[in-house]
Amino acid sequence: MSLARLCLFALLLCAAPPAAFAQAGNFELVKLAEGVYLARRTEPPGLTTNANSVFIINDEDVVVVDATLTPGAAREELAALRKLTAKPVRYVINTHWHDDHVMGNIAYRESFPGADFVAHENTREYLPTTGLKNRQMAMSPGGYPGFIKALRQRLEKNESVFGGPLDEKERATLASDIKIGERYMAENPTATVVLPTVTLRERLTLYRGARRIDILYLGRGHTSGDIVVHLPQEGIVVAGDLVIHPVPYVGNPQSHPGDWGETLEKLLALKHTIIVPGHGPALRDDSYVQLMSRLFSSMKRQVAAAAARGETLEQVRKSVDLDEFRKQFAGDSRVRRAVFDSYVLGAGLAAAYADATAKQ
Repeated sequence: MSLARLCLFALLLCAAPPAAFAQAGNFELVKLAEGVYLARRTEPPGLTTNANSVFIINDEDVVVVDATLTPGAAREELAALRKLTAKPVRYVINTHWHDDHVMGNIAYRESFPGADFVAHENTREYLPTTGLKNRQMAMSPGGYPGFIKALRQRLEKNESVFGGPLDEKERATLASDIKIGERYMAENPTATVVLPTVTLRERLTLYRGARRIDILYLGRGHTSGDIVVHLPQEGIVVAGDLVIHPVPYVGNPQSHPGDWGETLEKLLALKHTIIVPGHGPALRDDSYVQLMSRLFSSMKRQVAAAAARGETLEQVRKSVDLDEFRKQFAGDSRVRRAVFDSYVLGAGLAAAYADATAKQ
């Protein structure tokens, strides 16, 4: 399987130091504020990843943001939550419809039958349609089975996508991608997809005892249904995959680079001291999100100008220059360069071109 084919499949899934507590499973609990914990995934960045979750422990109940890639992974995180509190989960908020944020919903429904599942109305529409098609593709021979086989071959041959032998980080990433893929194949074929029971178009506010939780749609970006969870009293923004560290994942056709930069500027305008990305560590300054915003603004501007000149997508791939951003996001890391090439230069430019030509 070529790198391009691997990437195409992956796109479909796809102050003081905080207190951190190691857990059984590939995540750690990080205390962000009183009663607010990040279940941060610790798998290395790769072509397929698991997503962060956030636990908001209120006076009488718990609100969970995002539910990971598989029911088993969600149960591991739920076991960690149980060590923090015996309060019931009342709401599970899905920031968008991708499997790594929703397939663990069933674990929460089984444990808390009275819980509601909250998402944007577009997520409610996508889950049983495009989401179902993507899951079927993931189970097909060209999906995870072929993906896992190709990665095993690279490990066995000690072969980097950049030529020559694998470095240590590439090897760790391949092993992690294989493990995630195998777990997806083992658990998700029979897993029930839990649809949202509560949807929003622009905003919804939950008052849970003394805590205020704002759920906001700020615009298109990673998908057309991205929502963020804002805790104004604590100054925390849970961004979902509008923010992904260390390299943004851009899908085609579900992402909208033409709007993403503006959406991030709205996110930055919210009162905050911490931004929690869908993947990666909690961010305690705005520099990375500002870099993402500049990337998408540059991509939008360059692609729109190229489309106005009548360039085809293949011509756009040659004329648009994002080399400086590649250096800033990827540096010398082979893994990050591969992810940037896949998600930004590959699917990202295609999605930006689709946005630009749709407006002509």
